Amino acid sequence: MSQPAPAPIASPLVSIVLPVYNGARYLPESLASVVAQTYPQWELICVDDTSTDATPGILARWAAREPRIRVIRHATNKRLPGALNTGFAAARGELLTWTSDDNHYRPRALERLVARFQEEPALDFIYSDYALMDADGRITGQVTPPAPEGLIFAKEGLPSFLYRRGVYEHVGDYATDLFLAEDYDYWLRTLGSGCHMRPLHESLYEYRRHAQSLTDTRRDGAFAAAEQALLRNMPALTRRYPHLRGPIYLQLASFRSWRGQRGKAAYYALLGARYDPGALATKTRAYVARRLGAGG
Repeated sequence: MSQPAPAPIASPLVSIVLPVYNGARYLPESLASVVAQTYPQWELICVDDTSTDATPGILARWAAREPRIRVIRHATNKRLPGALNTGFAAARGELLTWTSDDNHYRPRALERLVARFQEEPALDFIYSDYALMDADGRITGQVTPPAPEGLIFAKEGLPSFLYRRGVYEHVGDYATDLFLAEDYDYWLRTLGSGCHMRPLHESLYEYRRHAQSLTDTRRDGAFAAAEQALLRNMPALTRRYPHLRGPIYLQLASFRSWRGQRGKAAYYALLGARYDPGALATKTRAYVARRLGAGG
């Protein structure tokens, strides 16, 4: 994204989109984590994607007592990418992000992310470390996301981030045909467009893994959508990072392998070896090491 860096704004408005569908179980915790932010200049746009549980009542009560919360309800279900697009179309902030109904911000999350933008005006997109938690809110681990080009290969998601409105204007809406990989596709599009992305290595978010999450209930669909997202973005990514063509094919092989489709996985692996024989050897050694470590 080649354009001059915007002049810093003393206290930019942060627009947070929260898409939700039947998320009543954890929704109050997610809302409370936004209201508890030490950075006060935010708006929260909750997009109710035709929930049939207690979600509409919860949203109405929170919006009634907190003027920074707005609620939009879809007349028909548009799934996650459609709900995100509705929310961002209504956003007024200079800085944008989204969160989930089952996750939490840590209290200084927005403060620290906004501060980094103030320190580095050339930044377009920043993302942070985060904690993993279980269904009951117990912390089970920490995730440190990689450098920007490593996002192509990251096994974990990228739930804690903030980006400038210019990224949204340049990259566009979330892809409604890539449900389950709409966020992965968006990060790939941002990376391929030349936006200046950078990690902030502070743990600012708590990401919940539980049996009902889309991550765990739709894994095959998520891998299939991720493959399509990577194929779609491969031309832009390999123009920007030509040395990654081989590893990208190996990542496509992994998506097929995780779905049990060994024939197509082997085809992608051979393409990867053609462009980067060393990457295939490294991946093979890592696989063997994992197998030996697990007792073969």
